[in-house]
Amino acid sequence: MPGDVPLAVRIMDAAGELIVRDGFEKLTLKRVARAAGTTDAMVVAEFGSLNEALVLMLNREFTAIYRAIVDHVERDPRGGLLSRIYFYTLAAIYERPLARILYTGDPIAMNSIMRSANSFGYVPGVGIRSEFIESMQRAGMVQRDVDARMVSHMVTIFSAGLALTAPHEDLDLIVRGVTDILARVVDVQVEDTTPGKVAFYQWAMSLVEAR
Repeated sequence: MPGDVPLAVRIMDAAGELIVRDGFEKLTLKRVARAAGTTDAMVVAEFGSLNEALVLMLNREFTAIYRAIVDHVERDPRGGLLSRIYFYTLAAIYERPLARILYTGDPIAMNSIMRSANSFGYVPGVGIRSEFIESMQRAGMVQRDVDARMVSHMVTIFSAGLALTAPHEDLDLIVRGVTDILARVVDVQVEDTTPGKVAFYQWAMSLVEAR
């Protein structure tokens, strides 16, 4: 029942469902309020503005993405390798309807919403930054002779191309193919990938703290 769900949650859920169905460009205060079973005035009273509601909705989605990635990385004995982290990042995004739309639909709109609010300067990307790759090298998870910037650019270009050409009926095959290439040319063959997991957790926490 709508009355059993907090108003703020209903509003964020409604906004997310509308984005998945119709995209950012058709999102309005009136449509969100109607879908949430409330009024424009109540949405403004609850959040201050529709934009603030969207910021919190996006942040909630990013938190869920990170939680899924961390859970998969932790459970996988090989989870501390760069190829596995990238695989789980893509899986966490493309398995969630809202996250998939945010990254493949209108990332520019998503970025503008997040950056318009104080303390929300960072929007998680599907690419992997060179700084993180360098930290994985120091952790012994990435080959020392690998050019971190080159790998970062390569992964970013692939991620952007994947988003631009979505949807894909054979998405799993494509993602596994790219991560297999990463495993062969980037990963270090080690028994214990715990140092890589630690490096990933530290990197993820630094992104959260930077917001």
